[in-house]
Amino acid sequence: MGDMGGAGLRFGLLGPLRAWYGEQELELGRPQQRAVLAVLLEAAGRAVAVPVLVEGVWGGAEPADPRKAVQLAVSRLRTAFRPYAGDDPERMPLVRIGDGYALKAHRAEVDTADWEALLAETGRLREQQAPPRDVREVLHRAQRLWVGEPLAGLPGPHAEAVRARLTEQRIQAKETQLELDADLGDRTDLTAEAAALALEHLGRPRLTAVLMRALYQAGRKAEALAVYEDARATLPRDADGPAAVQLRILREDASLLPATAPATPAEPAADTWQAPDQLPSDLPDFTGRAEEVEALGDRLSDAGGRAVVVSALDGMGGVGKTTLAVHVARMVRDHFPDGQLFADLRGADHTPPDPGTVLAGFLRALGVAPAEIPPDTGERSALYRSALAGRRVLVVLDNAATPGHVEPLLPGSGGCAVLITSRHRLAGLAGAHQLRLDTLPPDQALELLTRIVGAERVAAEPEAAEEIVLACGLLPLAVRIVASRLAADPVLTLATLAEGLRREHRLAEISDGERTVEASFALSYHRLDPELARAFRLLALPDAPDIPLPCAAALLDRSETETDELLETLVDLNLLHSPRFGSYGFHDLVRAYARGRLAAEDGDADRTAAADRLIDFCLATARNADLAARKADPVELSLLGAPVNSPGQAIADGAEAVRWMREQAEVHAAAIALSCADPALPLDRAAELTDRMGAVLPDRARTTVIADLAERVGREAEARGDHGPLALAAYVRGSMLWHVNRYAESQEAIRRAVELCTSPATERVLAKSLLTLGGNARIHGRYAEAAEHAGRAAQLFHRLGAERSEGSALGEFAFSAAQTGRLDEARDAAERSALLMSRSGPVSAATGRYYLARVLRLCGDPEAALDHAVGAREEFAALQVTVFAAASGDLAARIHAEAGRWLLAVDAAEAVLPLARRTSAALEAALLRTLGTALTGLGRPRQARACLADSLEVYERLGLAEEIAQARALLAQ
Repeated sequence: MGDMGGAGLRFGLLGPLRAWYGEQELELGRPQQRAVLAVLLEAAGRAVAVPVLVEGVWGGAEPADPRKAVQLAVSRLRTAFRPYAGDDPERMPLVRIGDGYALKAHRAEVDTADWEALLAETGRLREQQAPPRDVREVLHRAQRLWVGEPLAGLPGPHAEAVRARLTEQRIQAKETQLELDADLGDRTDLTAEAAALALEHLGRPRLTAVLMRALYQAGRKAEALAVYEDARATLPRDADGPAAVQLRILREDASLLPATAPATPAEPAADTWQAPDQLPSDLPDFTGRAEEVEALGDRLSDAGGRAVVVSALDGMGGVGKTTLAVHVARMVRDHFPDGQLFADLRGADHTPPDPGTVLAGFLRALGVAPAEIPPDTGERSALYRSALAGRRVLVVLDNAATPGHVEPLLPGSGGCAVLITSRHRLAGLAGAHQLRLDTLPPDQALELLTRIVGAERVAAEPEAAEEIVLACGLLPLAVRIVASRLAADPVLTLATLAEGLRREHRLAEISDGERTVEASFALSYHRLDPELARAFRLLALPDAPDIPLPCAAALLDRSETETDELLETLVDLNLLHSPRFGSYGFHDLVRAYARGRLAAEDGDADRTAAADRLIDFCLATARNADLAARKADPVELSLLGAPVNSPGQAIADGAEAVRWMREQAEVHAAAIALSCADPALPLDRAAELTDRMGAVLPDRARTTVIADLAERVGREAEARGDHGPLALAAYVRGSMLWHVNRYAESQEAIRRAVELCTSPATERVLAKSLLTLGGNARIHGRYAEAAEHAGRAAQLFHRLGAERSEGSALGEFAFSAAQTGRLDEARDAAERSALLMSRSGPVSAATGRYYLARVLRLCGDPEAALDHAVGAREEFAALQVTVFAAASGDLAARIHAEAGRWLLAVDAAEAVLPLARRTSAALEAALLRTLGTALTGLGRPRQARACLADSLEVYERLGLAEEIAQARALLAQ
């Protein structure tokens, strides 16, 4: 980058922003100050004015004093560069120029400069018509520079713009590489990679064209043509590349095939592996633990045999397990060139994350597309182990609860190593090397205090220093907290601090791991002003691992600006941590202390009022999310009519809605739990928040969690005799169980909901319950019952003025009525359904077309049905509504099969079968049955029987009697 930095200074932007001086990584601090550095790096040594920095980092949400915020960020960055600059101001790379700042660092290395140079080299080689293999090798070198999302986690318009630019460059480079792969014809996995990328990046002509070519080269001509038909709706109108490839495929153009067979043995398939680097930063003041470091380092470095190396590190809370684990992991990382994974399992929480959730995060980090991650934890674990097979990856699992908590996360083959920390000795973890971590020896505890506070101050008061570390119980966490207080307050003497610890009558000897830590916490806490102390206490009220700024502002009844200042101050005091931008949480021991202060200092009314504000804000925002995601009817947004006072957080679109609801699921669960635990809080908002979670979150993995929340609300509502929330909770639980194919439990819960809906106040819940009850009856082939329930639901929705919901109910009624022979009535209802749903946004409109197609097929109008089914499938695919895209594809395949168009039936079914496998077991079975029928028609009996047998197995697992009988009849033919 031209005039940048001294020898040995390196910066990485192709992933989280990082910096190194030689081999030492620099601690760049919080997201905002790293975002300032990112702007200065992009300026390549030129001065950037303060207003430009403010706009780039904060956009329209600038802090109260933006100039001061920039100055603070620059000051902290200069501290971060001190290992490089030392005390020499001439070496300080971050300098002030006029009304701005510049990064003047000579000969610094920046990975984006290397990336752009390699892209330029690729362009030159292509212009010179260099051999494709040489061009591809340069692209491979460029791709290996990437370690993750550019500037991951950094806020602001500048970071977003840089991310977008670099990501687009990367996709274009990948498109060029895939085209070269197709030219060379030496990759057996080209189809799989091209298909995955085309699905991830819809509407890109080059990806579509290369996928078509790869399929054609693999002898899958029909699938290649189907790719074009499926993608056509998402492609730009002026995109002629895929259309040209389609014509060349139809003409069987030989130039689509590789020009010649490789003269030498084919190269191995291009390695698309991207090594994850999830380890937190090492602490620059890491102290002591030499024996433990050596033991763990030797153990992990020996990985590479036939078995996975597992080391389990246990000890009391605050003893430094995580710090030691991260330090050792970073020390041995070079032994694991395929990457390092890290997860905080929060084993001390009441509700630690499910291993399936952690696996999903690991799989995404390993490059598995979100759409390819199965819903079942066992399947995720199997896919995870397959992904790690043959690799050398280090996995760090922090804060585990039990052996069962970590077993699904263990790799399956040698070469990998796992380092686990836990408060408990994981005696049941077979084959693990166990190491118990005790408190620091006195000399190491004193050294830790000295490194943070400074040698001069400790040397001036040695006896007070020794008394402080003993009063901290030699516990690293406690030492760090009091040392940070001393470092932040140069006026505070060590003797004064030691006297304060004595006044609190805290014992140096640790009995249960918390008393001495509590003394440290108390010392910091009692120095807070009343507003900070109140924020500290109230933030501990919800049982969530961390809480976003908007929710925290509601909890504290303060503006977001005021809340941000309060919480950032608490972060500076080491009483809170900020795991990501705009989110705040506690260390578990600090949370326990804060809750103790909350119980002691805040009355019931104050705690109730705080919980009331949180649930109110969460429900208001969830309604906003539902409007953005589904354009839901006002009737659906509030099935009990629960009032809210807060306007909630504004939600821009469906993607933001799903992201908010997914990221805040644990906060919502905590708010619901507070409502259930406090009799002074009504339960209607808790029940409605549970319902909104089920409405907006699309992934099946969360449905059982939501069902459990609904069950908890239901138990509390029953204890209080509150029939409205009880009915809604029963409906939500039944609806969630229906989506995971637990039909018998679903039916029981929904019937309970219907029985409870006996007043006008529960009429909306009754309508939704009847609709779900009808769907359950339809699945089991009880069409007359299904039509009755759906018809009643449609009448209720009509009376309530809920057009979209009425349309959905009419669609369900029409299908079941047609199955009972009421064809004219069914067709009228289906057409009315399509009309009503066309007024409620694109997803609803596509759903209406699908409902109409189902009924037209049963009414003897297959071509009209096919037209609507294919149209619905294309619309759902464009909208990424996976389950309905699969259902529409299944319907199209059935219509083709019933008309004897066997090849078209096979193509249509194969195109959506992967979608069904990820979303619905019942749909998967239906598609396998259709495939079996079509393959029989094509004269391929063995393949047909395999599909039918798989279909029967799924139906038997689901307990669907009518479908089981049909599958057995087809197998008997």
